[in-house]
Formats: sequence, C-alpha cells, structure tokens
Amino acid sequence: MKILYGLAGEGFGHSSRAREIIPYLQKNGHIVKVLTYGQALKVLKKEGFNVFKINGMHLIFNKNKLDYKETLKKSLINFLSNTKNAKEIYKLMKENFDLCITDMEPLVSMLSNWYSLPLISIDNQHRLVNLNISVPEKYQHDYLLAKHITNLFASRADYYIITSFGKATIKKEYKRNTLLVPPIVRKSIRELKIQKNNFLLVYLTKKNYEIINILKKINENFVVYGFNIEKRKKNLVFHKTGDDFLNDLGKCKAIIATSGFTLISEAIYLNKPYFAIPLKGQFGQAFNAIILKNSGFGDYSEDPSKEDLTFFLKDMEKYEKSLKRYKFDCNLLFKTLDLVLRKVKNGK
Repeated sequence: MKILYGLAGEGFGHSSRAREIIPYLQKNGHIVKVLTYGQALKVLKKEGFNVFKINGMHLIFNKNKLDYKETLKKSLINFLSNTKNAKEIYKLMKENFDLCITDMEPLVSMLSNWYSLPLISIDNQHRLVNLNISVPEKYQHDYLLAKHITNLFASRADYYIITSFGKATIKKEYKRNTLLVPPIVRKSIRELKIQKNNFLLVYLTKKNYEIINILKKINENFVVYGFNIEKRKKNLVFHKTGDDFLNDLGKCKAIIATSGFTLISEAIYLNKPYFAIPLKGQFGQAFNAIILKNSGFGDYSEDPSKEDLTFFLKDMEKYEKSLKRYKFDCNLLFKTLDLVLRKVKNGK
C-alpha cells in the first residue's frame, strides 16, 4: 500500500514513534511518504525518510507556562500558510495513496477526507476523547480545551490506535473502531543494560533553576540534562543531551523530569520510579503525571518542593514493586496495525 503519514513536529515523542512505525511498514512492503515540520522534519530527514515539508503547530510558552492563546494564533497562521504550497500538495496527492495515517497532524486528516482515503489515527492524545478517564477539578478547563483540540485533529478516523500505560477502558461509542495498545519502546531502550547506580537522572525540557536549587539541598547525586552545559557543581553533574543520556537512563535509580509520554513510557519499561514535573498549562503532561501516580509508578507536582522530592525518595521501594508487577508488550502496536491494515485493505 502507498501510505501518506502525517505527524506533529513539536517535541520528539511523535518522531520517536514514527521512527519505529515507518521502518516496520517499509519492511512489510508498504511505500511511505511523510508530512511533517519542525523538530520531526530534521530528525526524519536526517535518517533518510521520504519527507514532504509542511507548516504546523508549535507550542509557545510564557514564563514556563503554555500560552494557549498565542499557541493557537501562531499555529493557525502556520497551518493556513500551507495554502501557499497548494500546487505542490496537489501534485503530491497525484501519487495515488491508498491510505492516510496521522499522529496529531491535521492536514493529512483533511486530505484523507478530501480524497476519500481511509484514515488511521495513531497517538496517545486520543486518550482524552476515546477513553473513560477521570480528571481532577483543577484541570477541568485545560482538559476540555485539550480534548476539543485533539478531536479536531482527527475526528473522522476509520480507526484509532491509542497508546497508553496504566489501566484504561474504551468508551462504548468508540469500541467499534478504537484499539488500545501499550506504548512503543525504541530498540535503543530495549537494548539498554539496566542497572541501579547511585544517582537520579534529571531531564528538563525548559530550564528551571528553582528545581536545581532544591536538588542542591537534597543528599543525593543528580545527573542533569536540559541546560546544554557540561559542568559539575557539588552533588549535580550537568550534561549536554547526547549519547550519554541513554546510558544514564539505563543506569539511574530514578528519574525526575517533565512528564512527556515517551520518557515516562520508557521509564516504566526500565522499572525506574519517576517524579514528574508537568509543564504548566499543557494538560497532556498533567494527564500523564496523573496516570503515573494513580498507577503507583511515581509522583508529581507542578511546583515541587524539597519535601515533595524527599517523600518521593522515601517511597522508592513502593514504586519499584508496582513497576515490577506491571509488564507490557511493546510490540503489540505493530500486531494491531497489521490487523487494521488488513481490515482497510478488505474494505471492512
């Protein structure tokens, strides 16, 4: 089959998923054309994928909090600017695709509708729409907004393949076309030699000096990523993001980090307790942190104190026991995708 694969370019979670799925599709004889932008564009082009550049959504933060208004404004301007490339997009669609796949990329969803092509949605964001979930009152506004935006991105998919960790159930109205699978875990993570050395891995996507000041007061060793420096200061060792990150991920005894879906999933696979610091205003991160805590794999706080982190460290054994009890098949998504592709091919 000829597949048009669109994915969001913001962050590395979507491209991380695509880097596993696309080679699998190609290995099974499918031809894949990728539509993306931003960070994902750089990553996938570098690895030799057949990529078509578009303009898309970028998250804008103000004082470490997601600015929804500016994000929506700039993203809409970016998205509409694709009309300037209409001739190239029209030419692209003459390649006669059999199927569209979207990972939170709306243009491919629209093209699937305009050209009457089957659409498969693969992401973790549709947990907010298709699954039965419970959200604390303080997050209700952000949840409803995130749910609405997610639904806009792929409201008419023929099938939804949703990645999730922890326990979850599908809403009755979506059981016909929704399949729930565990997260994909990269080969590089699966091949790591898992150890438990005397340090915690700290990964911050936005520089947070308040957290650093707190860590200095805790009697533990920390290896810190996210400040783009190589430096040692008391109980903190700073590294630039690179090959050492995966090694430290495999060797650390626990993780303190922003609550991206991919890193939490990898931590669960590696049996590493996790203290999550959700980016403010970004409900997806808050939701990941809530599931993490409810599953017994760690804890979270948007503004962690020394006491919060100290309690987390005291409860490490409890989290480790919960993690060891929880096992998932990280290849189940591929088996599910094969099933869906067969159904699409047979017109079911």
